[in-house]
Order: sequence, then structure tokens, then C-alpha cells
Amino acid sequence: MLFTARFPAASSVLRFSVPLLAAAALLSACSPALDWRDVRPKDVNILLTYPCKPDQIAQDVVLADQKIKMSMTGCVADKMTFALAHAHLPNPALAAKALAQLHQAAVDNVHGKVTASSAAVPKNATPGLPDSLDLKIDGQTPDGKPVRERVLLFSQGSDVYQVTAFAPTDVYKDEAAQTFAESVNLSPSP
Repeated sequence: MLFTARFPAASSVLRFSVPLLAAAALLSACSPALDWRDVRPKDVNILLTYPCKPDQIAQDVVLADQKIKMSMTGCVADKMTFALAHAHLPNPALAAKALAQLHQAAVDNVHGKVTASSAAVPKNATPGLPDSLDLKIDGQTPDGKPVRERVLLFSQGSDVYQVTAFAPTDVYKDEAAQTFAESVNLSPSP
């Protein structure tokens, strides 16, 4: 999800990730390690369990050929970044294209390789979309240091979500990433 400037082939959709995650990291730099709490981000139909107090910012992006506002709610704990990206599309028919772009950008942005992939359909999410996935990705920073990320991609109607746990490989904690990914609790569609 990071380092789009290094990989020009990455979809422009996530070029906002670097400033958003950097802001989350700076705002949360003093967070205690893995202090889990339930959080419902403002104006987002989801409840997640974060290991730190997240901050939320938003930026205009192009996703599924639409200029939209995407929010990022994230924090850093124990040298890992935990983040939710959310966007509301003008039409639910665009969700499959948006998820495909998010999937590709998650891999490209870390010049990565998917090491595990399975269907991800949290309760109350839209079923049957090919890029509604739970991904494990190994990649590298622009200076060649290994990184690992766990990415959950799914939608609910016109809303698309990307849940990410990210860290340098040597400090990545599978248990923390698993806890975060399994905490997804979508409310029923309004």
C-alpha cells in the first residue's frame, strides 16, 4: 500500500496512501503497543478493533474512473501500521472494478508477490466479487528492505473497503494482523 512513487506501474488510485499513512504514523507515534479497542470510523458503516487509537483523514482520488473522496483511518502500534481505506462509489456496479484496482495497487505499491489469497466476504458484505479477497503480500520498500502486508478487500453496495496491516518483515506480527482482519464488523446495509 506504500511507496507508489517508486513503482510507476502502480495504479494512481492509491497515490494518496503515502501521505495518509505517514500522517497516521506521525499522529500515532507514541501509541502504546497493541492496546486493542473497538472503533467505528466517522461516516463509515464498519466497526473494527484497532490496537491503537486511529486518526482519520480523507483525500480525493480516482477509483473506478470516478473522482471520489477516500478516507483512511489508521494508526501505528508496535512498529505495525493498521489502516482502513473506505470509499463511497456513485454506483454499486463500479465496486468490482474498484476492488480490482485496489488489489493491483496493494501488490504493485510494494513491488510485491501475493503469498496467500482466499475469498473474503465478511458478514453483510457483497458476495461474489472476484477481487473480494484476503491477501498476504511480501514486498519491499524502495530501498529494498522486506515488508509484509495483510490486505482484506470487500464491498457493501456502493462502498468499498481495504483493511490493511503492514510492517517491515522483521517486526510483522501475524497474530496482530489476524486479529485486525477478523475484527471487521459491517453493519447491515441501510
